[in-house]
Amino acid sequence: MTLICPVCGSPLTPEPARYLCTKNHSFDRAKSGYVNLLMRQKHRQRGDDTAMLAARRDFLDQGFYLPLLDAVAEAIPQNTETLADIGCGEGWYSCGLLKRFSAASLAGFDISPDAVRYAAQRAKAENTAARSCWAVASVNHIPLADESCRCILNLFAPCEPAEFARILAKDGLLIRAVPLERHLWELKCAVYDEPYENRPVLAAPEGFTLISQKALRYPINVSGDALHTLFAMTPYAHKTARSDAAKLDALTSLTVTVEFGVLICKKQ
Repeated sequence: MTLICPVCGSPLTPEPARYLCTKNHSFDRAKSGYVNLLMRQKHRQRGDDTAMLAARRDFLDQGFYLPLLDAVAEAIPQNTETLADIGCGEGWYSCGLLKRFSAASLAGFDISPDAVRYAAQRAKAENTAARSCWAVASVNHIPLADESCRCILNLFAPCEPAEFARILAKDGLLIRAVPLERHLWELKCAVYDEPYENRPVLAAPEGFTLISQKALRYPINVSGDALHTLFAMTPYAHKTARSDAAKLDALTSLTVTVEFGVLICKKQ
């Protein structure tokens, strides 16, 4: 897929050390391969921090969420050639799908430079770098041309319907994944005296039509360090008192229910 210049909208040509547009706007390319296209003066948010990203990378690598990857792959038409992962994180889902869709190319975007660096490194390690490009960018200003993407992945990430509609082909799909009401419920119960349920939005974003949805629920048994890794990869890690988080130290294992909603949408 071809990235576009965030300044003028011209196509960007990848070179070993930079991306360059036809109007000579130049953007340095990191050693891992990603490029930072975030207009810093407009965005101060930096996304997930390094500790959370590392925890999620380590947890996902153990295969606990493989059924979700399977469900997303099943929703993507086999002839799909261009994918965009908006809020790609450390690239576990992106690279997993590239290995299943050998004719597809993918552009992955995240507002966190650390996330995109991890994703680019994973792509190299898993031999998917040649069919992928990775950029630091905001969901409000995705550096892709109009209607250039056949499928958008938006998994546990912020949604910007107008921008998604702009880059999505007329017959393309938007696939979203959201945590359902009792996702990780047992983990919450182990930490909090009064756990609360999630409030998922299971409707299509504005300008899109929901064509199907699937609820995915199954238990996982998490033990040892993986239990702390699971907690560390969630937003709860930054919102929980140390005295509550320390309750996990008394546990050697825990059976936790994961609940995902997978929404398949088309733009109107």
